[in-house]
Amino acid sequence: MVFSEQSLYLEFATGDMENLKVIKTDTKDRISQLPESILHHILAFLDSPKQLVRMSVLSKNWFAIMASFPILDFDIGNFNRAIHGCWSPISDSIYVIHKFFNYVDSTTSRFCNQNITSAQTFTLSTMIEKPMQIDIVDRCLELILMKGVKVLKVDFSNWAGVISDKPLYRLPKILLSASSLTSLKICRCKLPLSLIVDVVKFKSLKMLKLEHVPLSEKMIKHLMTGCPLLEKLTIKHCYGFKRFCVYGLQSLQQVRICFVSEVERVDIEALNLYYLVLNDWDGRVAPSMNLASCKKLTKLSYSGCLSSTLEGLVDLSFNFPFLETLILNLPDKCSSLKLSSHSLKTLMLYSECDLENIDINTPNLLLFGYNGYSQLFSPTKSISDRSKARMEFVPNIYVDTLWFRCLRQFLDKKIGFKELKLNIMVGTIDIDELKVSMLAPYELEHVELDPDDIDTLSEYVDVVDALLWCCRPWSLTLGSHPFLNLEKERQIIESSLKKQDNQTGIKFADMEGYIVFGGTNCRNLRKLQ
Repeated sequence: MVFSEQSLYLEFATGDMENLKVIKTDTKDRISQLPESILHHILAFLDSPKQLVRMSVLSKNWFAIMASFPILDFDIGNFNRAIHGCWSPISDSIYVIHKFFNYVDSTTSRFCNQNITSAQTFTLSTMIEKPMQIDIVDRCLELILMKGVKVLKVDFSNWAGVISDKPLYRLPKILLSASSLTSLKICRCKLPLSLIVDVVKFKSLKMLKLEHVPLSEKMIKHLMTGCPLLEKLTIKHCYGFKRFCVYGLQSLQQVRICFVSEVERVDIEALNLYYLVLNDWDGRVAPSMNLASCKKLTKLSYSGCLSSTLEGLVDLSFNFPFLETLILNLPDKCSSLKLSSHSLKTLMLYSECDLENIDINTPNLLLFGYNGYSQLFSPTKSISDRSKARMEFVPNIYVDTLWFRCLRQFLDKKIGFKELKLNIMVGTIDIDELKVSMLAPYELEHVELDPDDIDTLSEYVDVVDALLWCCRPWSLTLGSHPFLNLEKERQIIESSLKKQDNQTGIKFADMEGYIVFGGTNCRNLRKLQ
């Protein structure tokens, strides 16, 4: 980019000097003349310190603009990549840290010396090795808090490849008086020592996240008292408390708690709370919960072990009378599940529980997702799109004859499923053994089958046969296996359908790799021959 008026001389192809013309082009920097708020908005899209430094050296105007840029993002990882292009060896870490803290100190001081009313964002992600660095952090935090910063993130996680046994950094006392803060994220450091005695003035705070922060029950209570407008609260891997109690936060809408030590009780009083996440990955006994006053709580996600008697989750209608969505991630040792709810519409279960050990009484359920893997998966459609009860299965075992028999028995539970989706790995299936059972196929409106780990077409036919023994759908969607010849598969299955008693209304189409059979008489399909 050029910031002066210059002449460009162009000679035409004739080579005749008489045809030499001078074209004057105005290359004045007009972007920097835009209002400062617009320039700051443009600069917010730059995602690396190297890009910001390059902008600052373009001209004196841009240097001044950069000095007043209200988003200060200091990440030692990004800083190191800007210097070396990749992560440097551990031997270079001290050099990088020294340069990084000098950069943080000078940039923050320059910004705070500007005639600016407030700062928008201040992010500091680094590690501390020397007392001098603590002084720099203290000084920068005090300066930026006095500038009325709105978004503050302080993260002292260890740098990759460097192990530090240094004590946790303690945040300065001035933090408790930061009334301008709307968002606060703290990771691997201590809250101010005066938290218990000083008045917390987070009167504008709407989002609070504490991660790997030591907390006592008194600290939690005192901290929450000073956040009257808090909407989102995340407590992740914090330690030092056995009871988590929050009262009187009328604006609180979402709470996420990830336990790192055993928590005995969760007591929340928040009239507008609608989403609660509780994660205990160590599989301890579920804490007792008092959430009856949370009249708008409609979504609950729980990861961990249930109580030994299951009494805590047998009747969700008592503790969670308005719950509509329940997400359960149960450890291997939880081999059974029993629950009841008249308000529940969506149940997502991540568990290795056998189908015969799942007992749910949910008359208004519209979606039941079962996944044998401890990882998130999304239903095919949102609950708002549903008017018919649907069940989706992704077991982590090879389904066999016994599994299909258990599936048939599970369908008889008083839930009233109308649709079924199976994403399964297929093991050994004995069709003759299934025929011995006197159970009639369960009536469904639609079934989707996507089998995996199939080597032969006969195995594919067996699993379809087992499915049609289990249920009779109005329409059926069969996934095409990548290791099979689609055209041959099409011919065999279509031929099998033509053998059925009533073929009127049956349709056949190929939709994006899926073979779809539908029609009003598909419920009369017999087992494939």
